[in-house]
Amino acid sequence: MAKKVLGIVGSPHKDGRTNKLVTRAIEGSKEAGADTEIIYLIDYDIPQWTSRKVRLPEELKESMDKADSYVLGAPVYILDINGLTKDFIDVVLNSKADLNGKPALGIAMAGGGGGATLALRSIYYFFHAFGLRGISPLPVSRFNYDKALKEAYESGKHLVELERKPFMKMFYNYEEEERALSLAERVSYHSNLPFIDYNLVDEILWLAEQVMEISKEKGISIAKAEMEYEKAKELIRQGRKDESIKHAARAYATLYY
Repeated sequence: MAKKVLGIVGSPHKDGRTNKLVTRAIEGSKEAGADTEIIYLIDYDIPQWTSRKVRLPEELKESMDKADSYVLGAPVYILDINGLTKDFIDVVLNSKADLNGKPALGIAMAGGGGGATLALRSIYYFFHAFGLRGISPLPVSRFNYDKALKEAYESGKHLVELERKPFMKMFYNYEEEERALSLAERVSYHSNLPFIDYNLVDEILWLAEQVMEISKEKGISIAKAEMEYEKAKELIRQGRKDESIKHAARAYATLYY
């Protein structure tokens, strides 16, 4: 039986870039032989979390239970995922969806440019909390969008290659050492994923890298931006991250458009 990959679009705009990224990932999964489905959270009545009585719509929960892996894409609003996607994540808590050990890809689309790596943390905290095995996150800005479409396709294919590998369950009635081992397993896996430890300085440098790459392709001089970028990176290597901030900001602002 073919594996099933479920794409979840958190954007309220079905013709937007978040949907196109999720769709491209799902196309990769389909190419790899999976059965696929895309759902749009805007089509469902996703309640805000108010109590443990709040549940996901049954149709949505059923799609999640049947899937072997997931692609969750959300737009970035003010350096984090949008409210619709966050409401969905909150309500999953009460819906007893069967998620532990299933592979998942998170995509954050920052149309304005900033916040993609930061917003991904909310998606991957969700994966961590529910035992999903997140694969390498995909932060997207308007600067790396075309490249990200290709990465999404390859990541979608990769999801199909992965087998479900459940984490140890975290039962409160476990002995102390068993609880510690189950928690350590999840934290170790989560902490070693790319971008998870990023802060605002790292985000700005990530954006600067993209703008420098695009500017270079267009024949625009990046000498000044590159100099500031290298200063920032060297200060970070020396453990002087606070001092690197002004140089990171200059590297980005020099070429920002």
